[in-house]
Amino acid sequence: MNRNLRALRRWIACGLAVLGVGQAWAQMPVPLLDASAPAAAAQQLEALLQCKAGTVLKTNEVESRLRAIGLVKGVDGFFVPPQKSPRPSLFGDEVVAALVTAADGEKKATVYLKRQTGKQLAKRLGVSRIDEQADTDEPSYFKQTSKKTTLLVGAASEVFVGNDSIKYQSTVACQQVR
Repeated sequence: MNRNLRALRRWIACGLAVLGVGQAWAQMPVPLLDASAPAAAAQQLEALLQCKAGTVLKTNEVESRLRAIGLVKGVDGFFVPPQKSPRPSLFGDEVVAALVTAADGEKKATVYLKRQTGKQLAKRLGVSRIDEQADTDEPSYFKQTSKKTTLLVGAASEVFVGNDSIKYQSTVACQQVR
């Protein structure tokens, strides 16, 4: 009889343990499968835009990551945030537009940011050489990261998308030549 009682106690204890674990598991929030996708895409995009040696720009891959952070392709090939959605962020700043181009043996991915100045962003990315050829009021910067890639940090201006203009404080671009 003692054996049966012990066995019964074990079964009850195991059942309660399983039931308790089952209830705890059932109460845990189920993470959305794509909840981390924009954050991961943003990190990948930031790494790509830093244009480190060995970076290979693939326009379809860059465009896919821009879509993943919440931008939509609009007029003139520019990617812009939708009107009624949270603004995506890269390099700690709000993205107001992006553009990916491939022409004349050159590929370029550019992101336009809202608040950081070109000087602040250049310092953050470790870019110190002033681009004398840039046609901007404030200094623009560049860093040759390899024979084929250049990191560009631009100053405030505005970009025309269709009939609208978008004002920005800085740009980050990775430029790759063949």
